[in-house]
Order: sequence, then structure tokens, then C-alpha cells
Amino acid sequence: MRYHRTGGPDAEAWDTASSDRPDLPEAVQDDVDRVADVIAAGFRGPVWHQMADELYAYSFNRLCAVMRRTDKLMTLTAKSKTPLSMTHEDRGTLYRNAPVREHLAILTLNVAMESFPELLKKGGYDPARNRGEDGRAARLTSYFYGRCGLVFPRVFYTWRDELTDRFLLHAVRMPGEILAHALGQAGPEPVPNDVAVLCDTLTAMINDLKPRDRAVWWLTVDNLSQGEIAGVLGIKVGDVENARFRLRSQARRLRKLGELYVPPSIEAEWARARALAKAKARKKAA
Repeated sequence: MRYHRTGGPDAEAWDTASSDRPDLPEAVQDDVDRVADVIAAGFRGPVWHQMADELYAYSFNRLCAVMRRTDKLMTLTAKSKTPLSMTHEDRGTLYRNAPVREHLAILTLNVAMESFPELLKKGGYDPARNRGEDGRAARLTSYFYGRCGLVFPRVFYTWRDELTDRFLLHAVRMPGEILAHALGQAGPEPVPNDVAVLCDTLTAMINDLKPRDRAVWWLTVDNLSQGEIAGVLGIKVGDVENARFRLRSQARRLRKLGELYVPPSIEAEWARARALAKAKARKKAA
């Protein structure tokens, strides 16, 4: 039953059935009345648009904030039929990358809103009967935010699969000859054995990386800049730097252990490249 505080056909029902009237806070009762209004309007017109805008605005900021906190995100999604499971890399991406959080928030809001009108028509929002764990009647904004938590895992997995597909598109298995060419060793003359061994070792290390890091190094070998790689893969420049740093750190560790031998010719080429880069930086600074 819908309860009005103003006159009209239902006003008498308010008085005669006062014993059955739910004890709801005024703001919550306003939400109940507004839901009845938008249902009567067929979810069209300014009343519905205003309500939808308020639900989006309320939930967007909260979704962006909660994605930075794994514990809070797990609490939000705890009642979802799709359990949320994230890797350490997933958590790091959500914590550091604001554009990703905003993108996921928008996707989640859109999915939650698709079924929301039908849910309201079926009486899904019933704060008099369905109170929170603290016994309080929920506002409509909180109810919609809760719905966002239920759909978030599905949205997240779809987004992650699409992103992985993008990485896999570029994370092809690299043959040693490509790396030898990138090191300036490929040509009409046979590649020296020590250079071939180095190329094979580095190639194996790259091919064993996760798809995103492998894609970063494949594009690095293709001589793309960090900014260009970030644009191609849809990630931040910092993520590109981190991917490069991880492999370089592994290579330095193996060199210290004597498990990665770098031929003098390659050492000389790397030294020359570093000198040119420093000279270029000094010239630019001047």
C-alpha cells in the first residue's frame, strides 16, 4: 500500500489503516512515494530522470572509492551470486588507476540500471519489510548501491577478459631471431653463438611473462615508446615502466649469479646507447 501525507484517494487509507502503517523515516517514505510515482509514469519523464541521476551520482563516487579497498569491495559484493576473486595485480590496478575505477564504475551502474525498473515494479524496494542488518530502513540510493555490488563481479570479469584479450593480441610468442634483430645482430652473417645464447635466454624469459608484460616487451622490441605502448594496450605509462622494470630486475639478478652472460659486443652496444641517451638529454636540457 502506498501512503500519502497529502490529500487524495489514498489519504483516507492512511488514517483508517494507521495501525498497519510502517514506521519509516520521512526521507525513506519519500523514496517509497517517488518509486510509486515513477512506476505510474512508466519510468519516463522528469521524475524518473531525476531519480536515475541521483542514483548514478550517489553510487558512482562510492564505487570509485570502494575499489581502492579490497576489504570494502569484498563486503559490497559478498551477497553476489558471482563470487569476486582478484589477483594481486588486479588489486594493484584498481588501487593505482583512477581511469580504470571510473570506467568500471560506469559499466557497473549501467548494468545495475538495466534491470532496476523491473525490480522496482516487482516491489524489490520494500524498506518496511527488508531492513538492513542494523534494523534501519534503507534509502533508495543505498538500495541501488547494493544492487551495484551484486552485479560488480560479472562486470569486472567481463572487463578483465576483454583486457586480457587485448594483451594477448600483442603478446605473441617471440622467436629468438626477432630479439637478435632488435639487438642489431641479425644480418647476412651468422649470429655469434654467445649472442644467440643470450637472445634465446632473454626470449624465453619474455615468453614466460604474463600476457600484459609480454605484450609490453614485444612492443618494446618493436621500438615503441612507453607512451605509445600504454596507448596500444590501454594501460598507464607507469604500468609499462613497471613491466620493463620487472624483467630488467630479473636479468640483473641472473647476471650477478652468473646465469646470464652478456657478450662484450652487446655490452659495448648498450654502453653506446646509454651514452647517446645521456647526450641527448643534456642537449635537450641546454
